[in-house]
Amino acid sequence: MIEIIPNAEELEEYLELAGQYSLGFEYNDFFDPSLLDNEKALEERIRTYRELKRPAKTDTMHGAFYDLAHFSLDSGIRRHSLYRMQQSVEIAGRLECRAVVFHGGLNPRFIKGNAYYDNWLDWTTKVMEQLLSQNEEIDIYCENVLENSPKAMAELAERFRDRKNFGICLDIAHMMLAKGDPEEWFEKLHLYIRHFHMNDTFLQADDHLALGRGRIAWDTVFELIKKYELCDVSRLLEVNGLDTIRESLKFLEGRRQP
Repeated sequence: MIEIIPNAEELEEYLELAGQYSLGFEYNDFFDPSLLDNEKALEERIRTYRELKRPAKTDTMHGAFYDLAHFSLDSGIRRHSLYRMQQSVEIAGRLECRAVVFHGGLNPRFIKGNAYYDNWLDWTTKVMEQLLSQNEEIDIYCENVLENSPKAMAELAERFRDRKNFGICLDIAHMMLAKGDPEEWFEKLHLYIRHFHMNDTFLQADDHLALGRGRIAWDTVFELIKKYELCDVSRLLEVNGLDTIRESLKFLEGRRQP
């Protein structure tokens, strides 16, 4: 299943494209704090998507992430972070999504030390366990963002190896920006990968370019997907705008992919 990010202002065009290519949706509206804090606008947006009558358990949703730190030493920040994450899962349930994607939040590129890492791992485990236990009908996916290697995601996933509703969302551009060996990420995480985020980059920043516009070696990525038997894992084209989506779909049509 390939997914795209719908725009609530152009839903007819997105529905037409989704029907043409049998695409799923990943809703990106609900990580915006200004929408989450506006009860009237929030309910209107939820109603707009519910009225589409999308097939249940087909789509995904990106959860809140702005300024969240569920592993903060400040208990007030932890409480608010958990509140936003629970709010995300509640919205996803109302939209009958199959999964919510959350950022892991680890920042090892600039913050060093075992104490920071251990605190992140312990609190992330507690928070994920609470979300998973409270919402067994919705999958929770943890996405790599700033990690230098797959170590953190692998250790977290191992703690939930018996949880059917936990998984890893592997963001390919974020992985490439770590500048390590892509195969190491697949080797360490393939048992837990349930979702991919895909967009291109010039390998200096998270550019969110159409596939084929940047420097990611997509043939290598697709070979790894095939090697580690992940061909049936859903893939979000994490690009914005109909033209950019169409360009990415055209790129996929013309490439060797599993």
